[in-house]
Amino acid sequence: MNSNQIQSKNWSLISKIIFRFSFSYFTVFILLLFLALFIETPLRWFADTILNWGADFKMESTGSGDRSFDYVRFFLNLILAFFTCIVWSILDKKRTSYTTLFYWFQSVLRLFLCIAMILYGLAKVFKGQFADPSLEFLLQPVGELSPMGLAWVFMGHSMVYNIFLGSLEILGGLLLLYRKTSTLGSLLILGIMMNVTIMNLTYDIPVKLFSIHLVLMAFILLVANGKRVLNFFLKNEATEKLLYINYIKNKSFLKVIRFFKKATIIIVTILVILQCFINFKATEQLRSNSEIRGIWKVETFTKQNDTLAPLLTDSFRWRYLIIDYKKKAVVKKMNDTIERYSFEENTETKELILKSSTDSISQKFTYSISNSNQLKLKGDHLNISFKKVPTSQFRLLNRKFHWINETTYMY
Repeated sequence: MNSNQIQSKNWSLISKIIFRFSFSYFTVFILLLFLALFIETPLRWFADTILNWGADFKMESTGSGDRSFDYVRFFLNLILAFFTCIVWSILDKKRTSYTTLFYWFQSVLRLFLCIAMILYGLAKVFKGQFADPSLEFLLQPVGELSPMGLAWVFMGHSMVYNIFLGSLEILGGLLLLYRKTSTLGSLLILGIMMNVTIMNLTYDIPVKLFSIHLVLMAFILLVANGKRVLNFFLKNEATEKLLYINYIKNKSFLKVIRFFKKATIIIVTILVILQCFINFKATEQLRSNSEIRGIWKVETFTKQNDTLAPLLTDSFRWRYLIIDYKKKAVVKKMNDTIERYSFEENTETKELILKSSTDSISQKFTYSISNSNQLKLKGDHLNISFKKVPTSQFRLLNRKFHWINETTYMY
């Protein structure tokens, strides 16, 4: 459908069916997005009885948008929209167009998409989505990274790139606030979100379903002015002026709607900025400020007076001790296996207690630091000496920007 067809008094049959399904689908999508947790019993019944998936799936937030629960919700959404479209088409077959309803449909999509893009944009601008690579990541070979881990290290490396992408997402969202700029906004968002969606699909980032829905929303908003966009970009033809019809006749109600729209955006923006700031501060506070924070490489490792040689096949001898966050420690063995510990540090007695995350075994050490880069741990059975690895030695961190490069540098 183009703008002329939408404002026409007579829509084609296929246009009416597409609209009924789209309206039904995205209305249910938005409702289920906010209400799914309140209809847990029907959702589990649907998954078990209709989909035959069983009812044992988690609904609590895990950071993933592609859980079994999300696919149950998606299929329920699809089925409800399909049957709603059929019933609607039967009961309302004589209606010639849905011009007014399409206006409200666009308004809801614009507001939803605007808020989503501002949320994602601010998360990037304030470095809340892609954190700096952790000390553990710096020691992890590229081949051992998951596709998502690789994407997160890539995105988290550059603050400027995050601000650039986030600013574009925010700009796209803000352009949707006004009908005169909504076409440009939907075009910008479509390009951005198609890139995000392809990245989610190819790097196995579990926000695939949601990002695809954002692409579809932007596409629907763009298609409403599809003919004008094609004339401008491809056909080199003049585009007709779009006549904006005021569907709200009551001026008082119109003022309320405009106030609600602006207030919603302002409130959401303030809340997101506060949340990003709080998350950023929380992340910084999680970073250990201990004098033993850093990457420590083992120089000598003694077990019950027996010095163990640094054999790459040894599954017991430590290779690195990594302390990045408060009360957390990571030990990398000679054979590259990882053990995670919680640790307690007493700076007065210079004592360190490591508790394994997989069992109840704990190890107690006294520690001493000399020259700020030499660490010694002394325990009942283990005596270990370390040398601190300066983060400046990692090429990912020490390779700076160069205007002039005589040759490619990708090592």
